Amino acid sequence: MSNGRPLLLPLLLAVVSLVRGGSAAYCDENLFPEVDEAQQLYSGVRFTKELSTTEYGPLNSFKTLHCCGERYLSLEWFKDNRPYPWPSDVSSFILNPESANQTIYTRSLTSSDHGVYTCQLANQTDIVNHSMKLVTFDVKSYWEDPLPTYEMVKIHYALPGEFVRLYCEGFVGKVGLPDAVNTITWKKIGENQTIVSNEKYRIKEVIRENDQVLGAFLFINKIQETDYGLYMCSISNTDDQIVQQFTNITKPVFNFEQSVKKVQRDLKLTIFVMIAIILIVWKRRWFYLTYQKMKKKLESDKYALSEKTIHNVIVFYDEANKENAQYLVENMEHRDNYITKKYHIDFDEDLIKTQTDLVKGFDFAIYLLSSDDKITSSLMKKSTQTSFVQDNVTPKKYIIDCTNMPVTPTKSWCDKILADLSSDDHAKRNKNTSNKLMRVV
Repeated sequence: MSNGRPLLLPLLLAVVSLVRGGSAAYCDENLFPEVDEAQQLYSGVRFTKELSTTEYGPLNSFKTLHCCGERYLSLEWFKDNRPYPWPSDVSSFILNPESANQTIYTRSLTSSDHGVYTCQLANQTDIVNHSMKLVTFDVKSYWEDPLPTYEMVKIHYALPGEFVRLYCEGFVGKVGLPDAVNTITWKKIGENQTIVSNEKYRIKEVIRENDQVLGAFLFINKIQETDYGLYMCSISNTDDQIVQQFTNITKPVFNFEQSVKKVQRDLKLTIFVMIAIILIVWKRRWFYLTYQKMKKKLESDKYALSEKTIHNVIVFYDEANKENAQYLVENMEHRDNYITKKYHIDFDEDLIKTQTDLVKGFDFAIYLLSSDDKITSSLMKKSTQTSFVQDNVTPKKYIIDCTNMPVTPTKSWCDKILADLSSDDHAKRNKNTSNKLMRVV
């Protein structure tokens, strides 16, 4: 056992070195510049360096995928929207815990590894996502055109004196030739020579995936007027096949017209919101005042009956009280509590009995009869009343005179009707009649 340990230890160190070399170290280098505390509070979770949009790799080769970030509490990986961990028929990638799960890797790419991988960083308030597509090749050596792995922005805005950071990267593959050379260069369009590191510019190459991926940073310190313009990144492989990407460094343009339009839009929106708030407050106030008035009126109106009580009323009248009956019915119909019907009464002895059927289905029957009518007077005598009510009318509430009724909402309303019928205006229209409301008991 002791003789085997010296052989096993270098092997383990080599494996750890291989994983760390392409994982943990990757997310520790070439990070974005630090942001101040105010920006940290505003941005929350963020990625710490440029992230590739497409990755490539030959089958059976070692491969890593990276998602470098900070200020996150959780980091999750998905493959084609399926969360990690994955069965072998979905993906052979596993997490590298030494990189705080920012890196996943496989020792041998399989065809099932092909797909879209997404990492999601989150804390209590923020969530950020990044997706990259992994394409696998069933070849040992790649001889085709270089393939961009990072999508460089078309326009890069910078103010004079600011620090500029550009990045370009591509998959070039690897061939087993001793003189195989892959190159990456930066050039400013309009100038004849490629950019080299000096006091103004700094170029830093990035080589990963066992020399299969080649990238380069272009740093410009304190940009000046002469530094603005179009820049080209060229990536070439052994066969002198080249892929080029371009970005334009320019000043931010302050569009006065657009700013004025934005201010106008914001002002219109502010005015609209203020008017809406005023209308809402005014409407609420109007409803409140209307409710208070209605409440006060209902409380002061001693004649109002409960809105939940609906009374069916039939009004009987003789010829002398035709106009009084019409007036009474109209008053009652103005109230939602009453459904009324008037009926001309005929005191023929045979027809009196039909009232029994007429009053069925009604809650009240009101009789408007002339006290000076001889037939009416005879019917109003106590004995006649008793016979009239008991023998010919179903026992309900039949109101003729409200004088002796108990104090109830119905009596209050009946008093109101009686007062209306005896008002001056109505008395003028009925000055030749001597009518009163009487009550059958």
